Amino acid sequence: MNVYVEPTNRRIAPFGDAPDDVLIANRPLREWRAQAFTEAGLTEVGAPTPPCLIVPDTLYTTGPVLQRFLAGAGNQNAVLVLAESRFGTNTHYVQPGVSAVDSGFRFEAVRFVSGGSEPVTEIVVDPEEETFDLDLPAQFGGATTIALPRHPVMTLHHWVHILWANQAAGASEVRRQPRWKGILAVIWAILRARSLNKWKVLAKLNTIGKGCDIHPTAVIEGSTLGDGVTVGPYARILFSRVGDNATIMSGAEVEVSTIGAGATVAQRAGVRMAVLYPGAFASQILYQAGVMGENALAVPASYCIDHNFDRNIRVPLDGELWDTGTRFLGSAIGHRARIATGLWFASGRAIPNDAFVIRHPDKVITRIPETAADGPMVVREGRLEPLA
Repeated sequence: MNVYVEPTNRRIAPFGDAPDDVLIANRPLREWRAQAFTEAGLTEVGAPTPPCLIVPDTLYTTGPVLQRFLAGAGNQNAVLVLAESRFGTNTHYVQPGVSAVDSGFRFEAVRFVSGGSEPVTEIVVDPEEETFDLDLPAQFGGATTIALPRHPVMTLHHWVHILWANQAAGASEVRRQPRWKGILAVIWAILRARSLNKWKVLAKLNTIGKGCDIHPTAVIEGSTLGDGVTVGPYARILFSRVGDNATIMSGAEVEVSTIGAGATVAQRAGVRMAVLYPGAFASQILYQAGVMGENALAVPASYCIDHNFDRNIRVPLDGELWDTGTRFLGSAIGHRARIATGLWFASGRAIPNDAFVIRHPDKVITRIPETAADGPMVVREGRLEPLA
């Protein structure tokens, strides 16, 4: 069966990257798409000549999804619907051409064209998810449900989709392994750990590349490290993927995140549920639920606000504000952007490529009197002065 990749001319802000170049689990989307086509036995063609499967260049999914869609279509005009699911509910936001229908979420751009005039049929495909409830404090919304899909379906239009696709990729990779292989891996981990303690077992379920320099006090659990990774004293890496030659410095924490090749998480920095592109440098900050671009730099004492208490976070796309369906979302930092100290960014915002952001000089103490005042002092227009 032939498949045609329909260009969308989409550029993912703030990075300006074409969908093909978006990184998911440190691999470009074009590689994931090619893998899905191979799994489904599809041949990519340069023109949408019926009968033909047509997918947008923003699509991220697996081969079995495409196989089941085509089998259901049966050489009749059809459009793909992702079955009603927690994964679909969580991720269908900010996707033009994706709409909620009774049976799930309809992807208008993923379709089979037969060349005939028969009506279009909706073919429902199950993501085969597993879910679990995550208990959060009442102040943060209470319990929430996390979805782990075996077969995700998304179109990537916005940087939030880079974040969500990276999270889905980790779940899909684990859940697509044959069950017997997973059981054997856990048994072998238990034997090596000589314990049933879940943390000791997780520490034996890592995949560690060649030439890594890992301090004996570091804690690594359920994670994948590439070649040449450096992990410093008392660092912790949990359920994450770390690219080749990346550095996780002393006391740093990386949780449920993707760290690109050559990226650095500095001393005591925290990166959680986030994506760092190759060469990015997170320096002594807490960076959650965001995407940091290639060779970007965020230095100490700046903070990306990552939670709204009263309403869902909205993000701009194509001149409109779109609901993300979540109150937990950080910010994106463009390629090569530099973020100085003492700055706060609102949830859902994006810093452009090559931006150099600093505090206003009026807020920085540059002129200091020779003697201290009798009482508290404040900064006014860069000068340290008495409060009164």
